[in-house]
Amino acid sequence: MKLFFPLILAMASALAQAPVLSPVEQKIVRSMSADTLKGHVSFLASDALEGRDTPSKGLEVAAEYIASQFRRFGVEPAGNEGYFQTASFGRITPVTEGFEFTLTAGAESFAVSKDSVALDVMGGAEIDRAPVLKVRLGADPPSFRAEDVRGKAVVAAMPDFQKVAAEDRRKSYQRLMRDRKSLIDGQPALVIITESMGGGGNRLRDLSETTPPQVTIRDEALRKKIAEWPVGPVDAAVTAKIPKPAAQSVKLANVIGIVRGGDPALKDSYVLITSHYDHIGMQANGEDRINNGANDDASGTATVLQLAETFARLGVKPRRSIVFIAYFGEEKGLLGSRYYAEHPVFPLAKTVADLNLEHMGRTDDNEGPQLRRLAVTGMDYSNVGDVLKAAGLKTGVEVWRHAKNSDMFFSASDNQALADAGIPSHTLSVAYIFPDYHRPGDHWDKLDYKNMQQVAGTTALAAWSMANSSKAPAWSPANEKAQKYLSAWKALHANSKSN
Repeated sequence: MKLFFPLILAMASALAQAPVLSPVEQKIVRSMSADTLKGHVSFLASDALEGRDTPSKGLEVAAEYIASQFRRFGVEPAGNEGYFQTASFGRITPVTEGFEFTLTAGAESFAVSKDSVALDVMGGAEIDRAPVLKVRLGADPPSFRAEDVRGKAVVAAMPDFQKVAAEDRRKSYQRLMRDRKSLIDGQPALVIITESMGGGGNRLRDLSETTPPQVTIRDEALRKKIAEWPVGPVDAAVTAKIPKPAAQSVKLANVIGIVRGGDPALKDSYVLITSHYDHIGMQANGEDRINNGANDDASGTATVLQLAETFARLGVKPRRSIVFIAYFGEEKGLLGSRYYAEHPVFPLAKTVADLNLEHMGRTDDNEGPQLRRLAVTGMDYSNVGDVLKAAGLKTGVEVWRHAKNSDMFFSASDNQALADAGIPSHTLSVAYIFPDYHRPGDHWDKLDYKNMQQVAGTTALAAWSMANSSKAPAWSPANEKAQKYLSAWKALHANSKSN
C-alpha cells in the first residue's frame, strides 16, 4: 500500500501537466483513421498505377482519385479545371542538325561541331558576334549581377564540389542556384559551360519558361582556352546558330482543394497542406519492375486526404482558409511545386505557412525505428517547429530536429519552392531514408498505419492551430540559414503593399 499511493500521485501529476485538448481538437484527433490511410495508400501505390511517373497514365489515374476524394469530402475545388491546376509542359529534345558555333578570341578562331556539344534549349537562336563575359557560379560574393550578362555570351565556370568540405556543400549548392537564377533573369544571348549544371535536353520543361540557350562544350581545344580566361569581360565574340528543339506537348496537373475560413479578417489568408503524388515509374528490367512509392509519397498524399476529410467535415470553420495540394513531378525536380509558386492560385503574400508531407508511413528508418516521432526539415528556420512541438505534446508524438538531416533535406522536397518565395515552409516525415527507398520494394503493406494515424493527428492539430491564430508564422531572424527566406518574405510583402 505504501508504494501504491505514490504511484497514483505520480500518475495524477503527469495527467495534470499534460496539455488538455479542446473539444474540437479531440474531434480532430479522433477523426484520424489507420484504415482510411491504408485504403488511400494501397490504391495510390498499387501495381495498377505503375509507379506514377511524370507523365504517365498512372499519374493521371492518381490525380483523378485525389480529386474524387476531395469531391466526396465536400472540399471546394480550387484549380482552373475543377480540382486541377493544369500546366503545359513539353518533353524537349534538342536538335543539333544545322548547329553552328564559332568563337573568335583575338587572332584565334574556334569552330565547334555539333558532335562536340550538348544543348539545353527551349527555342532556336541566331547570335551575331555576342561579346563574351566569364563568370564564376557559386562565388561568395557573387562574381556578377543579372544586369551584367544581358545580350552576352556568358562563359560560366562551375564550382568544384570535390574541393568543398562536406558541411559547406549545401551553401555552395545554394549559391550555385542563386547564380543560375541570375543568369536566367539577366537574359544573356547564350550560356557556355564545360561541365553540366543540371537540366539538359530530352526532359520535361515548363513551356512558359524563358531560359537562354545553354551550350555545353566538349571541344578540348576550346575547353583549354576557356580555362585560361580570368573572370570578367573577355576579348572575344561568339557567332552561333542554334536549331529549334523538338517538343512533345504534355499536360500535367496539381490537384487543389480548399476549406474556406470563417473569420472575416483572416479567411483570405491561407495555410497550405501539401505532398507530391508522383513517383519514379518502372524499372527497365527485373522481376518486380514497379516502383510503387508507397511511403514516397503515397503516404504523404494519403495524409493530405485524411486532413482534407477531417477539416471539411469538422462542422467548425477554421479562421484562415486551409488549402490542400497534391503536386506532380517532385521526383523530376519539384516541377509541380515550382509551377504553383510561379502561378499561385492564392496570393503568396496571403499564404502564411506550408506543411509539406513526405515519408509519413514507414517507421523503419535506416538509423533505427521511429515510433511516435515526427521529424521536421529546417525545424529552427521558423517558429512553425514550435507549433508542431506544441501539437506533439498534446498527442504524445515527439517532434524533433535531426542534427544532420533536418538542414540537409530542407531543399530536397516541395517545401523548398514555397520557402524560396518567402513562405515559412517545412517538410514533415517519420523516416528520412528507409529500406526500399526509390526501389520496387516500397509496398503499401510495409507501412505502420497506427503510427501514421498518430503523426497525422499531430500534423492536423498544428495546421488547425496556425489556421486559427491571429499571428502568422515567421522565419527566425537569428538563424543565419533562414536569412535568404526572411529576405524573400520581406520582398514578397513589400511588393504586395506597393501593388
